[in-house]
Amino acid sequence: DGAGESTDALPVKLFEGYVPGRIVAPRGDGGFGYDPIFEHDGETFAEMDTDRKNAVSHRGRALEKFAEWYADR
Repeated sequence: DGAGESTDALPVKLFEGYVPGRIVAPRGDGGFGYDPIFEHDGETFAEMDTDRKNAVSHRGRALEKFAEWYADR
């Protein structure tokens, strides 16, 4: 019956991050998932150290956009 449910639902927000790159033959020992086959700027994510990977991460970029939005609320 909807009793007790709020009708003031917050809108859905999407925060995207993008990293240009290409799929290559596997290289490197680090990372997980697709890291050995995703190359950005001449280096696969598996070949990057953690600091470099986090600096260019699509997830990190999306989280940064979220943080900016959240700080303005």
